[in-house]
Amino acid sequence: MYSRYSFLVLALSVVYSANAAFAPFITKCPSSDSKCLKNTAQNAIPVFANGIPELGVQKLDPFTMKTLDASTPGLKLLLWDITGTGLKDCVAKKVEREAGKPKLYVKLQCSVDFTGKYEMKGSLLVLPIEGKGDARVILRKIVINVDVDLGDNIGKDGEKHWTIANWKHTYDVKDKSTIELENLFNGNEVLGRAARELIASSSNEIVKEVGPPIVKAIIGKIISNIENFFEHVPASELE
Repeated sequence: MYSRYSFLVLALSVVYSANAAFAPFITKCPSSDSKCLKNTAQNAIPVFANGIPELGVQKLDPFTMKTLDASTPGLKLLLWDITGTGLKDCVAKKVEREAGKPKLYVKLQCSVDFTGKYEMKGSLLVLPIEGKGDARVILRKIVINVDVDLGDNIGKDGEKHWTIANWKHTYDVKDKSTIELENLFNGNEVLGRAARELIASSSNEIVKEVGPPIVKAIIGKIISNIENFFEHVPASELE
């Protein structure tokens, strides 16, 4: 009898310890304490970026995207084999929760370096352009604002878990971006040089024109990982 009792106590202790250690990098904050929320978010960024496989969080630095269609009405722009680095160094500028409401507001500043392949044809900043080849884009000090509507449900463990019901975002680039596109105009040096000069002098304007689907795809990957994290970690570990 004693041995069975001891085994039961040991088993419960192991389960409790495991649950308590779900997210040791998270500090529980009152919804009104924006400073605590910001510090907690900052501590979590490199942990998330490195990946937490046991909690469903994929590695985000580097992150990869197989394909992405960033076309606009006047421009065909296809990207593929994309790799991006830099998310681990993002800075949490502001994190707020509305007391009594399932709302979360996050402001991040990141610098991200992308490489991949591109195919482009159409008009860019009203000028004709085309090309296909290697691409590199460096976004410096891109500020992203995300509004999140939180929900909750009961997980398989019988505990309440947060969910992300909806989200929307805006972004702005606070420093000069770099855009490098190889093989513009199929190697025509005269046309290619003129296009490169335009791109170099108007890089941030180009990011604003063709960047929305790219930024949305990045945020979508982050949101997807947060949803997986919420699915694995009870709300009681986070609030």
